[in-house]
Amino acid sequence: MSKTINLESEIKGLRDLIISDILPKVDELNKRKPILLYSLHNPLLKLKQPLAVYLESDSDGVIAYCYDIDVFGHGETESEALEDLRKTINDLYFELESNKDKLGVLPQKVWDYLSGIVEKTGVSD
Repeated sequence: MSKTINLESEIKGLRDLIISDILPKVDELNKRKPILLYSLHNPLLKLKQPLAVYLESDSDGVIAYCYDIDVFGHGETESEALEDLRKTINDLYFELESNKDKLGVLPQKVWDYLSGIVEKTGVSD
């Protein structure tokens, strides 16, 4: 009889874990909208391959997050968030490029990644 009560207690504990810990995380993941970013909207820079971006909406607006380089953009709409993200990536690229000889470990990893997928076109408006 005690084995049955113990098993029921374990099942209740697992159910409570799923409800309190796992379901909110699943709901959070379902709120993310994955897209591919094909352009930085900068005549000087061209993406050789698209960047994976996740759009997340909340009461304050939309966040566009690029996990590969740990940067984000924010705006009232998806379009504004993506433009803010593009600006952030452009600024980051030029900042890292101008300091590439004195980067720390993490910035160097970001620069290695960015310089591998971003090509300077040399064309300006």
